[in-house]
Amino acid sequence: MYEKFFGLDELPFDGLPDNRFYFVGNCQHEALELLTTNLSRNGAICVLSGPSGSGKTTLVRMLIRSLPKRTRIIAIDDPRLNEHMLLATILRASGVVATSFESIAELTLKLRKLLERSVQSGIVTTVILDEAQGLSDEVIEQVRLISNIEGELGKMINFLLVGQEDLIENIQKPMHKMFWGRVKAFAQIKALKRDEVHSYVNFRMQIAGCHDPVFTNRAINALFKGSHGLPRIINSVADRALCIAFEANKKYVSKHMVKKALEIVRHDRSLFVLGFKTFIKECLLTLFAKIPLLLLGAAISLGVFAAAYYYLPHQLDSQSVRSLVYKDSEVQKHYDEAINAMMPGRKTITKELNLFNQSIKKSIFKSDSLDTLIHLVGYKRADGTKSNCNDLDKVGFECRTVNSNLDSLHLINRMAVLSLRDDNMTPFFAVLRFLDDKSAQIIMDNKMWTVKREYLEHVFDGEITYVGFKQNKDSKIEELATVTNYIHALDRFKALLTDVKPIEIEDKKDIKKSFELISKSLDDEDIIYAIFDNAVGKGIYLEK
Repeated sequence: MYEKFFGLDELPFDGLPDNRFYFVGNCQHEALELLTTNLSRNGAICVLSGPSGSGKTTLVRMLIRSLPKRTRIIAIDDPRLNEHMLLATILRASGVVATSFESIAELTLKLRKLLERSVQSGIVTTVILDEAQGLSDEVIEQVRLISNIEGELGKMINFLLVGQEDLIENIQKPMHKMFWGRVKAFAQIKALKRDEVHSYVNFRMQIAGCHDPVFTNRAINALFKGSHGLPRIINSVADRALCIAFEANKKYVSKHMVKKALEIVRHDRSLFVLGFKTFIKECLLTLFAKIPLLLLGAAISLGVFAAAYYYLPHQLDSQSVRSLVYKDSEVQKHYDEAINAMMPGRKTITKELNLFNQSIKKSIFKSDSLDTLIHLVGYKRADGTKSNCNDLDKVGFECRTVNSNLDSLHLINRMAVLSLRDDNMTPFFAVLRFLDDKSAQIIMDNKMWTVKREYLEHVFDGEITYVGFKQNKDSKIEELATVTNYIHALDRFKALLTDVKPIEIEDKKDIKKSFELISKSLDDEDIIYAIFDNAVGKGIYLEK
């Protein structure tokens, strides 16, 4: 389809259950953390609600991966079961024979014995009921009764009810007062906000391999309005919009393309035209019916204004709010505090923080930070367009991406693009130029910022992309590295080389022998590469 045209490795809005594409917004993060905490031990009833298409099913898949390994998950997708079927389904899913001829009491006894054996083995049993808004009142009561089954260590089974907003109304009925009291956690997924839709689209495009902005801001706004922030609709419309851009041979998606995609996906065109015609008709009828009243009102207003202007005195002893404030120092102090809070940038510290946050919002594309890093290396395209990792072949360097921490980056000793996330879980990127135990210098939006190291560790997402010397099968360290540089590289990584027999380095042969011994002793290819890279001594480093 359009993958090659936009430089994608795969379809970004395919809608298939792929955890790599799951966008963890603020409410998704809170829901996942709340449910994981409560379902990691026995005896909890939890409820997850949200509108259709908001991503509940995908969040449940993420939840299953987050739960402890010794957890038995029983997923029931059909809400049209009765109390008898509920018990039988739980038993059969656990490997216990259960027939339709057995009574509820017999099935409950079998379930008790199963749960007792599971608890003794350290297994946590969790039953997930999807589309739970369709459960009957009898089944909801049966869930409460099953959850009350206790052993020596307390209650022995968990339930997670997943459904639309109607689920909350169902369990709030007076007849379910006891069930409501047993619920330990209520998690809710809401539709994405406008800013989250922007982050969601860019996140999925970047995961699919495209690091350049494709959807314009006006296109994102149209997508938000047309989808109401629901990920399922966003996926369908965004996928169709990319197809339309591909067919038009355009490298971007415009507002017009999104609206056209909405017409195809949502069948909104005829309803829109009908609604528009109705609106115009009502406006015309209302306008012509009230013209006499409008004219009369305007005449009366003009007369009142003229009378007030003629009879009222022109000199009024009035004072502005500011002049009144200056009369009292305490009032002036609180006034200035309120103005400073409402007007970002009025004070130097507030202004710097505001500019820093603006730089974060402008640094959501990894390609921009990579372009900055490659410029620092010393390469720039002649045509002025953004550089990428493929351009580094011309100057003997290459990009490497590793998942590690800032301490490892200190060893790697290269300026790098860091993958970061703010407190709203929105991804952004920055170039790390300097790092020590207390502070760091980062570049965002072509501006350099000095931040505390603890802040950088707080927002760091674990992915590092740096530019190093290009190594291949023919690269020989003894030909590229000097004795001094190689000794300095070994000294940098000495904490990781305690199991490697040291060799006195005096000439090129010693370098070759030492590096071959290190390559055989270490399993980490990234560390071996970094030792080679530091020994060569070409390019820019965090520390000389």
